[in-house]
Amino acid sequence: MHTFIRSCTSLLCAGLFALILASCQSGGFDSSSNKLQGDFSVPAKYIYLVKTSYSTLNRDQNILTKLLMMLDSEQKNSVEKATIFYEAGLVYDDLGLESMARFMMMNAIVNKPDYAAAYELIGVYYLKDGRIADACDAFDSAIELDKNSKSMYPYLNRAYAMYYTKRYQKAYEDICEFYNADKRDPYRLLSKYIIESAYKGESEAIESLSNAYINNDLDVKSPFGIALINHTLGLISTDELFEKILEDKNRGDLMQEHLCEAYYYLGKQALKMGKDKLAYDYFKLSRSTDKYNFLEYRNSYLEMRSLEKKYNLLAPYSAEEREL
Repeated sequence: MHTFIRSCTSLLCAGLFALILASCQSGGFDSSSNKLQGDFSVPAKYIYLVKTSYSTLNRDQNILTKLLMMLDSEQKNSVEKATIFYEAGLVYDDLGLESMARFMMMNAIVNKPDYAAAYELIGVYYLKDGRIADACDAFDSAIELDKNSKSMYPYLNRAYAMYYTKRYQKAYEDICEFYNADKRDPYRLLSKYIIESAYKGESEAIESLSNAYINNDLDVKSPFGIALINHTLGLISTDELFEKILEDKNRGDLMQEHLCEAYYYLGKQALKMGKDKLAYDYFKLSRSTDKYNFLEYRNSYLEMRSLEKKYNLLAPYSAEEREL
């Protein structure tokens, strides 16, 4: 998890099979050639649906209303307006209102052309669109413009842009920059492992993950990130991982976040075992959590698109989109 924490509540399990199967079948794909269709392959005991609470939605909407009212003040200079546009964009992003979030980020940049953080989120959206060159330009701008405060998150996002376009050496260089800034963060270590496995191979990446896990004092404030590493290393089972998730069943916010994360990393493990259908279904579950601003939620979309392309369900990116 590489984002702000938002509160979420309410737990539903029954009926998720129907929800997901309906969404799979609504795409109009040719079932005779679509190996991603068929019965949902994730074991029922691992399927949960947690949605954002009304109180959290109301809170975000109230924040948004106040920010938009502040924009009406003629006393605001361009820098102050840029900050308000940016903060409003973050709230829209949390709510899953991507078009409005993009609009707000572009307005932030118009009012403050050197607004590094706004470039970063715009880059994330470009990556989702397959506009790889534009995404990398945006991440480059965020890094160049943020030399003083040294936010490392543009390196993370650029690393995944390189990873999902198979530029593994560059991806590895960027993820190491991000990881080395805080080696105690288990989520940084997980991202490094994912990219290192593509660049150096699974055996070397697992060995590196194990050594880092043993030798680094991982942040105990991220216990679920540590649990994900334990699962990746085979130290705990999937049943035990979900037992940890269910410990927070009365804290819907944490359960929603942990499900989003767990489903993504379980999907990545399924891919390594050659179980594409299982991986696809796990990524769909990660998307079902609606943790719009989570790295795992965004990456699950890219993973699903990649699998859909593999089975000829989507056209490849154009040459212009691939160009770097």
